[in-house]
Amino acid sequence: MMEKELVVIINGAGTNGMELKSLQKELEKNEKFFVYYPGFMPGVFVGDHFPKSTTRDFVRFADETIEIMDNFKKVHLIGYSLGASTAMIIAARYKNIENLVLIAPIVKNPNYSKFLRGLSYSLAYDKSLTRVQKIFYSEFVRRFIKVPKYHVWHLQRYLMFTRKYLKKVKNRTLIIETLKDEIVKRSSIDFLEKVINNGSVERYPVDSSHFLLFDRNVRNQVVEKVARFVEEA
Repeated sequence: MMEKELVVIINGAGTNGMELKSLQKELEKNEKFFVYYPGFMPGVFVGDHFPKSTTRDFVRFADETIEIMDNFKKVHLIGYSLGASTAMIIAARYKNIENLVLIAPIVKNPNYSKFLRGLSYSLAYDKSLTRVQKIFYSEFVRRFIKVPKYHVWHLQRYLMFTRKYLKKVKNRTLIIETLKDEIVKRSSIDFLEKVINNGSVERYPVDSSHFLLFDRNVRNQVVEKVARFVEEA
């Protein structure tokens, strides 16, 4: 059994994992943590394509992650975007988790057309976007448009699958709520807070979009908040 505490970071779909690198680096500064940030999980873009991922693939990923967690006495779990759904499934199945952090969590089937329209509008008219944000947003839109409809259908089925686990989540939880989110509605956060309902759910509002970790105006404060929350256990 490992003496260090394990921190598992689960990224969302449709990205290459760069969003959470700053959080990974911050947590690795604490010598009591061993940070596990998988480089590949179901739903991520690989090269210039989006591999088909079924519910079975996500379940296998959760099983493999739990096998790693069995080697540690203390585990902290962080999920971003669609990765938050996977984090909640793991939290419901694995009872030895100290803290659960959900960043811009996707738990309900989003309106992808509305999401892409909003993202495209932001890209075209928001003068406050940094150069890195503009590059990432335009690349994300380009890739997402090419995603076959049956891939999106499988992701929606996976979200339906996660619903049966939500009421089993009883962990001390931090929810990073993005107030300008293009894909996660406030009602989804209200729903999550109500479902977890363990008296230990903290909502931390952030004035940014779903891609908050590319937003230099809020990135550092979010990373520091998550690190403090995990370290408090």
